[in-house]
Amino acid sequence: MAIEFSHGLMMLLWGVGLPLLIWHRLARLSRAYVWFSLAFVLGSAVSHQLLGECVLTTLARASWQSAGGHPDALPFIVRFTNWVAGVRPSARAAVLVWQVAIALYCVAFLWGWRRLASSSARSGSSAGAEQDRPAGEC
Repeated sequence: MAIEFSHGLMMLLWGVGLPLLIWHRLARLSRAYVWFSLAFVLGSAVSHQLLGECVLTTLARASWQSAGGHPDALPFIVRFTNWVAGVRPSARAAVLVWQVAIALYCVAFLWGWRRLASSSARSGSSAGAEQDRPAGEC
């Protein structure tokens, strides 16, 4: 149960934090989210390639089975979607939606990273230019 709760919490944080890829008013939070989201997405992609599903889904299933039972053989994301939205998608539909979300994330990530890097470069170059000026000059 704790694995599924952590899985759901990480998915929720990933989704809720997506605007931080583009909106950099809170630079430290944006940077922390960038690293969290990168690790989360890379972990998901690698585990899907190696296991055919998220590593947390595999761990949760193993935990349920070792405890004596599993509510059903559905992946976590299907049960989570059913619990949140009252919709029960097929496992294949859930995976396809996740893959589309990852693709959109990658586009937003690259665009946001570029904006963050260019804003850092601009603030760094303006700070350096002010240090080079003699006192009293504007």
